[in-house]
Amino acid sequence: MAVVDKNASIPYAVFRDFYVPVHNTFFGQAADYNPKVGDKFIVSYPKCGTTWMQHIVYLLHNRGRPAEDHGKVLSAIPFVEQDGFPNGDRPYLALKYHLPFRLIPYSNKAKYIYVARNPKDACVSYYHFLKPLPRYHIKSFDEFFEAFLSGQIPYGHIIDHIQEWYEKRNLPNVFFTTYESLSNKTEETILDIAEFLGFHELPENIIQDVVNHSSFKFMKNLVDGDFMKQYLRSSTGYNGNENRCLSGDLEPRMMRKGVTGDWKNYFSEEQSKRMDECIRTRNANLIKIWED
Repeated sequence: MAVVDKNASIPYAVFRDFYVPVHNTFFGQAADYNPKVGDKFIVSYPKCGTTWMQHIVYLLHNRGRPAEDHGKVLSAIPFVEQDGFPNGDRPYLALKYHLPFRLIPYSNKAKYIYVARNPKDACVSYYHFLKPLPRYHIKSFDEFFEAFLSGQIPYGHIIDHIQEWYEKRNLPNVFFTTYESLSNKTEETILDIAEFLGFHELPENIIQDVVNHSSFKFMKNLVDGDFMKQYLRSSTGYNGNENRCLSGDLEPRMMRKGVTGDWKNYFSEEQSKRMDECIRTRNANLIKIWED
């Protein structure tokens, strides 16, 4: 992979004409994987709900019983672009990806869950995730917003990413949902996911266990525990150097607030209008998903 200006505030590499993080090394293995019958894929743009969906799928398979820590979930549902296939060829409950549809290993023998998120909230969450990491030199939200809007960041433009999957939403083996649906209609959405994956007529107590054990409060303690801190440090190059963390936020975190609408605390009126116009220009249909 060719690295594009590694001295930029938000460096990225190029993999098959797609912008990717400079630290991930398994993109070839991830993109060239040959799906097997029954494989399940969990996909989204970064900071749009893949970790949340990982836990929901894990809980459905485990009849509502939570993992001891996030490491157990990663072992069962690996983030392939970052970790490859840590347990070799043995079956996994599902596979986590951030790739767009054109690069995903697609097969009608497999099932795909895609989670879209309001691009404004995704922008804020992505900003908070990247800013503590030492290879990024993000001075302000305004700076990050410009890069996000241009798509010159790891994983490219969020609208293009969502659009590729939105166009495939009617395929029988694709389940297209949103972060907002998971937040506002949690039990209903989980029931739809269960049905899509073949978990028919689950008892109410199991559904409630899945709902409770995938709540933000429960997951934050599990995901942002000691295991995940070490995992993020090793996988992102974080070294705890305070001078590299311009915000003073010294720990990279997977989970921050778990809310919708937080963008209103960051976006100016002009930035909000520019994002809306960007969505309309690239795909006018997508704006309907997040209209208040």
